[in-house]
Amino acid sequence: MDQHEEQVLQTLRELDPERYLACLYLPDSYRVAAAAIYAFDAEISRIPSLISEPMPGEIRLQWWRDLISSRANSSSAGALADLLLQTIEKHDLPRETFINYLDARLIDLYQDPMPDQGSFEGYLGETTSSLLQLVSLCAGAQTSKTLADACGHAGMALGIVRLVSQLPSYRGTGRIYFPMALLKACGLDRDQWLRGAPDERHMAVLDEMLEQAKSHLVYSREAVVKLPEELHPVFLPLAFVTPLLRKAKAGGLGVFSKSAKLNALHRQFVAFKAGVTGRI
Repeated sequence: MDQHEEQVLQTLRELDPERYLACLYLPDSYRVAAAAIYAFDAEISRIPSLISEPMPGEIRLQWWRDLISSRANSSSAGALADLLLQTIEKHDLPRETFINYLDARLIDLYQDPMPDQGSFEGYLGETTSSLLQLVSLCAGAQTSKTLADACGHAGMALGIVRLVSQLPSYRGTGRIYFPMALLKACGLDRDQWLRGAPDERHMAVLDEMLEQAKSHLVYSREAVVKLPEELHPVFLPLAFVTPLLRKAKAGGLGVFSKSAKLNALHRQFVAFKAGVTGRI
């Protein structure tokens, strides 16, 4: 493993420990590629926390667009950029998927609420689901409806629990990812969701989101078992969905003030169990 690979793995370990642990149980043939893709996502995900207004974030996203589109030499752009472009070239990954991902991430820079369920599913499809599709291609997958179903539903399940686990942060920065149509159906407007003391209306939104995650988890598992066995490790991150759902459900209204995340030991146990048994 060269220096850039080590740096990227360390970045992933710090920014996204769950996906880092999942990568440890991937085959050698695409472990580093998966780590590069997930570290790229982790780097983009933290942009909103590093800026005080949208423009610097837009500039950063455009920098990545230009880098990925231009096929330029990335050796001076840093370890992550270099390894990501190497991964794209080695595995012939579709660059437009990365561009669509970056376009979807624009919403992270603003406080415009997610309007409806379709927009919500589209956002997770272009972000969380697309990452699984890219890693699947690195693992040698052929495009198919089964693969699309597996990645689509897995991305929804993973995306929802990750958003739930970060609710305190998102409320604090005025970002609303859950569909406003759902909030309104539960009797909440924007200010009540962001600033009001959590009550049964907030819990109704949370319960609906958790039920959606459970449903997508079931559908994703059904699709994954139909895929070639060598692709199953790609979906190891799904192992974290059930414990995160339980954590959020047990936390109740507390998840609005304290992140519903797994501790380090619990994460390691979940990854070890899934990595050894292959059961997600």
